[in-house]
Amino acid sequence: MSHFLIILAVVAFLFRKPLGRLIARQFPDRAKRQRVLGTVIAGFLLVVGIRLVALFWK
Repeated sequence: MSHFLIILAVVAFLFRKPLGRLIARQFPDRAKRQRVLGTVIAGFLLVVGIRLVALFWK
């Protein structure tokens, strides 16, 4: 599972300009766009954090 997250992060980094244009077209309001990106990043960090806690729980 974590391998998929790493691959998704690398793909998002490599294609950040086209993804940024796509998100800008989808959410023309800058404040709303930043909230959406913040939510996506927070979700990603939450998943990584939960996986780390589960890894060290045992």
